[in-house]
Amino acid sequence: MESRNSSNYKGIDISSWQGNVNFKKVKDSGIEIVYIKATEGISYVNNYFSSSYKNAKEQGLKIGFYHFFLGGVDPKAQARHFVNTIGNREFDCRLAIDIEQTNGLNKKSLTSAVIIFLEEVKKLTSKGIVVYTYTNFARTSLDSRLGIYPLWIAEYGVSRPASNPIWNQWVGFQFSSNGQVPGVSGNCDLNEFNEGILLNGQSVPESPRTNENNKNDKYYIVQSGDTLRRIAQKYSTTYQILASINGISNPNLIYPGQKIILPSDSSSSKGNISSSPYYTVKSGDTLSGIAKRFGTTTLTLVKLNNISNPNLIYPGQVLKIK
Repeated sequence: MESRNSSNYKGIDISSWQGNVNFKKVKDSGIEIVYIKATEGISYVNNYFSSSYKNAKEQGLKIGFYHFFLGGVDPKAQARHFVNTIGNREFDCRLAIDIEQTNGLNKKSLTSAVIIFLEEVKKLTSKGIVVYTYTNFARTSLDSRLGIYPLWIAEYGVSRPASNPIWNQWVGFQFSSNGQVPGVSGNCDLNEFNEGILLNGQSVPESPRTNENNKNDKYYIVQSGDTLRRIAQKYSTTYQILASINGISNPNLIYPGQKIILPSDSSSSKGNISSSPYYTVKSGDTLSGIAKRFGTTTLTLVKLNNISNPNLIYPGQVLKIK
């Protein structure tokens, strides 16, 4: 599991426990991202949700929302409650599910319920999502089906989260539950986030089937029942090429709503990777290395992709090459 990086975003997450927060002081202290608890179960709403959102927004902080999930309670109803509470508010970060209680469910049943919740949120909002949980909880109470979703991991008193059998990287790392942040009364959760936590165009089209028969499309949105092999056949390429272009480590593991980048010449079964206008960042990549590989310059990639920090790219990020 990757360790902390000083160039990542500093963040906090808050609930009703923090009460009224002075977000100007929070921002002045160097915090850049604030996750606000919105809901829990199918009826609870954080009393400070609306005011926290309004005040954080006024200070120009990047905002995310999270839902505290209750196992054994209708996951679709929980998703609708979460989405309805958010309403038309604008936000910058992936919508998060906080899963840290089994409520009597076994690993398989709890994971299934979480997936139903996540997919319902994606369907209703067309926005990116993230799973928040503890290292030990990931080890004991969840199964590998959740590995297709980004991770926000909690583990305290360490510079690097310990390994778990589901994920090997994170987009968020909560490293303390007793931080002291100006503007926040009492203890506060401290986090660091990388670029993967931000939406940045991660929205999934509400009607993805509108592109599924157009062979000139540059990407394809996975539908229920799809396999990578069938998608490859449809676009006259191979599943190995699609896996390589999209950084897919397990070709048998794709999910509805996932965007699959297609080779620019999808009528060719050769599918030379360098012909694709996009590249998906893999672990260990650097922007200069990618530029060299595709015969371009770091500056060109920075401009094409509006990258503010050339030293900060992350696995899974899709870069425009041409």
